[in-house]
Formats: sequence, structure tokens, C-alpha cells
Amino acid sequence: MMMKSQESATHTQDISHQFDHILQQIQNLRSEQSVSFQTMDAMDARLDSINRIMTNTKARGNWGEYQLESLLEMYAGSNPEIYTMQYSLQNGKIADAILHLPDTPKVLCIDSKFPMENYISKQDHLFVRDMKKHIDDIADKYIIYETVDQAILFLPSEAIYQFICAKQVDVLNYALQRHVLLTSPTTLIGVIYTLLASTRDFYRASHMEEIESTILSLQEDVKRLCLRSEKAEKTMDTLQKQFHEVSISAHKVAGRMERMANGKNDEL
Repeated sequence: MMMKSQESATHTQDISHQFDHILQQIQNLRSEQSVSFQTMDAMDARLDSINRIMTNTKARGNWGEYQLESLLEMYAGSNPEIYTMQYSLQNGKIADAILHLPDTPKVLCIDSKFPMENYISKQDHLFVRDMKKHIDDIADKYIIYETVDQAILFLPSEAIYQFICAKQVDVLNYALQRHVLLTSPTTLIGVIYTLLASTRDFYRASHMEEIESTILSLQEDVKRLCLRSEKAEKTMDTLQKQFHEVSISAHKVAGRMERMANGKNDEL
């Protein structure tokens, strides 16, 4: 009877352990699901935030301006001699950014545009209409007497830029007619590098006499340095010989003193 009771207790204990294990697994699954749900909620919140930015014209414009400034700062540095953000023109218009060109007081204006609604809705004719309006606005506002005969329309989206190049060539042609250059983040980097190279070349050309004078001065300094180095080397050789002679004399004197101390006389 006692044996059966012990077996029953053992069996009950095993079942209890298994049940506890199952409960623990269920709790772990609930925790994982909770984390998963939290992750999904966070992703939904981020997507909602992005959606609000992309569907709000003002927020989308701010994003385009931010990307424009980030690219300029990244590839041209914080250099007011190369570019200026939020530049006020004499006609009262404010360009998102301007580029300072070498050898001219005139500036090259950049304006950011993000024509997304009709691009997403695939209303191509409305998209073309919007783009041509943006091009006209930029040409009218930012190509004036204090600017060069060109302006840049910056598209923050590579996809939209590629769509225009591949599917809406008439938009490109219209932009060329109005002297407006369409750029994406990638092509704007090329514009920045070209400007930096031109600025360096212009500086070198305009300061050529000063640069040549500096080079000649450096050559004279190098010649003097070489002469002084040769003199110092000769002096070191002379000193080395003198030290060697002093060492020989010292050894002779030391030898004579040692022999005298031992009772020997060199004269005997």
C-alpha cells in the first residue's frame, strides 16, 4: 500500500513538473508575442510618421531642404566661400541654397522640390504639369540679373529623378529650355565636386605669381639648408678627427704614467 502511495506521489510530482514547464513555455510565448507586438507597434508608428511627412507638402519640403543642406555640408564642408543656405536675393525671393562660383560675383541658385503626389498616383500628365510649373517658378525667381543664367532644381528622390530621365524626357527638354538643371542627390554630388575643382583651379591661376614666388623662396631656403648641412658635416668630421687625436694623446700619456708607476723610465 505504501509503495503504491509513493508511486502515486512520484507520478503526481512528475505531472506537476511537466505542467509547470508547459506554463513557463506559455509565459515565454506570451512575452515573445508581447515584444513582437511592441516591435510591430513601433514600426507602425515610424511608418505613420514617414507617411505624414511624405503626404504633407510643407513637411516634405522641409525634408528636401534638410537633405540638400546635409549633402552640401558633407561634400563641401561648412564653407561659406562655396555655398550659402537660405540666400535672400534682391528681388525678395529666398533660394534654399546658392553656390558661389569662381571669378564672378553672380551666384547659382538651388531650389528643392518634391513632386510626390501625382508620381505616386501614377497620374503622369499631372506629374508633368507639376514639374513644368516647378521649372517655371525656379526660372522666374532664381534666374535674374544677380545670378548666373542657370538654376538648379534639386529632387531629393532618386526614384523620381530616374523616372523623369527614363519616362519623361520632355520634362528634361523643357528644363533645358528654361536653363534649369535637374539634379538628384547623386548628381548634385557631381556638381559640388566640379565646383570645388573649378574653385581650386581658379585660385591657383589667380595666385600664380604668388605661388611661384613662394616656390622660389622655398628653393632658396632649401639651398641654404643644404649648404649649412654640408658645413655642419665637415665640422663634425673635423671634430671627430680632433677627438681621435686627443684620444691617441691621452692613451700615450696614460701609458707613460703607468710605466712610470711601475718603476720604468722611457728615457732609460
